[in-house]
Amino acid sequence: MYSNKDIDLIKSTFAENDELLVMLRKLFFGGKVTADEKKIIVSTFSNPDVVEVLRRKVYGINNFETPIGQLSDFWLGAESQVFGASRDTVYQAIKSKEVVLSMFIKAFDLLKNPDGERVSIAVVIDLESDPLGVNLIARNLYMKAIESALHAVKTIAGMKSETAEEAVKRLQSDSTK
Repeated sequence: MYSNKDIDLIKSTFAENDELLVMLRKLFFGGKVTADEKKIIVSTFSNPDVVEVLRRKVYGINNFETPIGQLSDFWLGAESQVFGASRDTVYQAIKSKEVVLSMFIKAFDLLKNPDGERVSIAVVIDLESDPLGVNLIARNLYMKAIESALHAVKTIAGMKSETAEEAVKRLQSDSTK
C-alpha cells in the first residue's frame, strides 16, 4: 500500500511526533484545538503528499496506478455486509458507510482549514428519525477507522530502517545475550 517514498514521508512527518497524532485525533473528533496546534496542522498538511498518504491510510479511493493486488477502495467489502441480509441490515450497512465517507471528507477538509465545519462524534439517539441507528453505527465506524489509521501511521513512523547486513548483525548480537 505504501512505496518507500511514502514510508519515508510518514517517518519524516510523524516519527517521534505523537503530539501531531494527538492533534489530528482532536481535530478529527471535534475536540478543542489551540491556535498553535492549528498552525502546526496547516503547516504540516500544506504538503499535499502528506495529506494523500494519510488519507490513503484512513480511506481508500481508486488509484488505477496502484500495483496489482493492492487496490484500495472505500466501498470494497460492502457487498459482504449485504449479501443475503435483511432490508434493514442492507440499509444500515450502505447508509452508515455513506455517512462515514462524508465524515472523512469533512475531517480532511479541516487539515487545510482547522476552523471549518467540524465532525461531530456526539451520540444522539433519536429512534424516530434514525430507527436503525445508522448515525451511531457511522460514528463508531468513523472513530475506529481514525484511531486505527493513526495507530498504523505511528507504527510505520517508528519502524527502524536497516539493511540486511545490519539485521543479521543485530540478530546475531541478540542471540548471544
